[in-house]
Amino acid sequence: MSLTQPTELGSEPRWRRAIYPVVAVLITLVLGAVRLVGTRAFYFADDTQTGAFGQWWELGRRILDGSVTILSPQAWQAGNYLAEGQWGLLNPVVWLIAVGAHLSSDAAIYSTLVKLAFLAVMALGVYLLARSFGADAKWAAVAGVLAPLGGFTVYMDAASWATGLFNAALVPWAWWGLRRSTEDAKSPLPYLVGGYILIAFGYVFGVIVLAVILVVTLVEKALRRDWIALRRVIAASVYGGLLTVALYLPGVLTAPVTERAGLDITNSGFLNADLTDLGAAAAPLARGSVGAWSGIFTDAPLPYIAWVIPMFALFLPCSRAVARTLLPVMVVTGVMLVVVLGPSHIGPIRWPIRFIPYVAIGVVVLFAVLATKAYPAQVTRRRMWAALVVLVVMTWLAWTQTPGRGSTAALVGVALVQALAIVAVTVVATSRRRVTWSERRRSTVAVGGVLVVTAALVAPQMAVFPATPLPTFAVPHQVADLESVLPDEPGDAIVVGNIYQDGGNEAAFDEILLGNLWYLSSTSVSSLYTVLPFSAYAADLCTDLRGSTCAGAYDTLMSTDADTGLAVVDLLSVSTVVVIKSAFSSTLPPVPRGWSVADDGDYTWELRRDEPVARAGGLAWSSRGTEVTVTAQTETSVSLRVDRVGDSPRVVLSRLAWPGYLVTGAALSDDPVRGYLLTLDLSESREGDVVIVEFRPPGYMLSVAALVLAVGILVGWPIARSLARRRAAAPG
Repeated sequence: MSLTQPTELGSEPRWRRAIYPVVAVLITLVLGAVRLVGTRAFYFADDTQTGAFGQWWELGRRILDGSVTILSPQAWQAGNYLAEGQWGLLNPVVWLIAVGAHLSSDAAIYSTLVKLAFLAVMALGVYLLARSFGADAKWAAVAGVLAPLGGFTVYMDAASWATGLFNAALVPWAWWGLRRSTEDAKSPLPYLVGGYILIAFGYVFGVIVLAVILVVTLVEKALRRDWIALRRVIAASVYGGLLTVALYLPGVLTAPVTERAGLDITNSGFLNADLTDLGAAAAPLARGSVGAWSGIFTDAPLPYIAWVIPMFALFLPCSRAVARTLLPVMVVTGVMLVVVLGPSHIGPIRWPIRFIPYVAIGVVVLFAVLATKAYPAQVTRRRMWAALVVLVVMTWLAWTQTPGRGSTAALVGVALVQALAIVAVTVVATSRRRVTWSERRRSTVAVGGVLVVTAALVAPQMAVFPATPLPTFAVPHQVADLESVLPDEPGDAIVVGNIYQDGGNEAAFDEILLGNLWYLSSTSVSSLYTVLPFSAYAADLCTDLRGSTCAGAYDTLMSTDADTGLAVVDLLSVSTVVVIKSAFSSTLPPVPRGWSVADDGDYTWELRRDEPVARAGGLAWSSRGTEVTVTAQTETSVSLRVDRVGDSPRVVLSRLAWPGYLVTGAALSDDPVRGYLLTLDLSESREGDVVIVEFRPPGYMLSVAALVLAVGILVGWPIARSLARRRAAAPG
């Protein structure tokens, strides 16, 4: 086929169609970069500051050092990396991001580049997905530009929740790859690779969406009795299921000891939408009534999907054939919408508004395909009036959500721009007698107008909502500044107090870091960010998932454990305690014997042992009359030689009692000290015995088996397809 020969998806020559995805990506990058004009660190906020960048940096360090591990005892409740999932330990894309983070000098710039790259990936993926459902290149490019501009994607995922952005960017690719392999019998590698990367990000929301896509596709093929395609979808589903088991089973089996346990379904109205919020789906300046940390209204257009939604009235109703083609998109989008409107907590799944980027993807794909089939031939003045009515109703509903909260004039002004765009698109479509343009040229002009309006609407949105509603801390952007905090302290450290209280003060970062930024310090600090707080540990030290504690944690640390007779700080193998002054009204709490004030700063006191102890992970205590010697120790294992066995012999290691520990030569205690410290029962041990403690993620063998089978499909499916094609092409 020549480069100028048209294909089944449009009348444009191939070289011309190739321009559109490039344009979609470039526009996405430009509009993404424009956000930096008003807020330089737009993409370096909240969880990116306190979670993602430090996590990337630490993983990059370990990759470059060759010390990647699934568990870090020094990180305590934040150290079960495989169960946490979002570390992406088995994701090559995350490895690249992590190495880049460790080699970068500016955390904000690097985070911005990563976010912009994934916005571009999302745009291109949506373009390909729209094309696979029958959109021509022009309208598919519109879909690619619109999807990354969804309110939640811009103001929550891109600004803060990086793994949410990564998932939303990869779902279109996995879906496109699935359709490519099942509908067109082409190579399954795009699905196999895209699906693996998506699942291996460790963020469950995208995996749930992929599961819905697979189920919908299975049902569709079964109803159509397309048995060949059905077999391919079954293979794709088995592959995705195996990967999900391999990568998520450790977290599921670890959940019972964490605050993620429980299957209750509740609704607090937190980060979920209601039906009236749908009125804001076409309003880029409407807040909606999505409750969050700031109250029942969030200062961001979280329900916003795309300003073109009223234009659906220009293209509907569509033919039965088009509706049949689009049925999978409609079903998947409908399921996601039901979830967004559902309760705020469904077991461990919380905050369903996080599914709205997938609603946006479905909506813009529907728009692109319907526009391709209906424009300009089926657009009429009557449909224009219907679209304007829809626009007026949606604008009214958007305003009623937050009346009197300002921006009313801007909201109306944007609605007028949308109305003018609808009228202009209709005029171009219907002025056939006065304008001798071909249908292709009319579509090109209409697409250009839609893209211009799309770009123009970013400016008022930035004026009303210049930044994410999530908190932004005064984190230094230079990596060197972050690395200089608490340098080269002997042993491990812990922070007492609300480390976020001074987070808005740039000067405070000379003494404290936030969440996972502590990984950049050369001292091992346990006050890290985790999505899996260990319940007993968190309760004992009144610590939250972001690493802050109450003031009472100091008394707990310095108190004597009734079971062992040691101070809790000894059981945790802590050598440095950083005390935040504001937690104690600038009055130094009593300093126990054996500790000294090493530094009296403006915001913290640094208390240090006179004689530091070994880092966490090893022997912390043994019962009276029992003596053991550590002969070998790694982050995931400890070897002990039993030198003497006393009455009621027990040994405590300075490790959390995560599910998955295996012991030979002794037994795990059913009653760990303080409810969370790994405790061994040596009742059956004898002098000279060697006790080996080894951590393997719970469900380890099943996870490994599932991963091996998934790799078998990854390798075997393309080979089987290639052999089948060769047999079919063989003569005779």
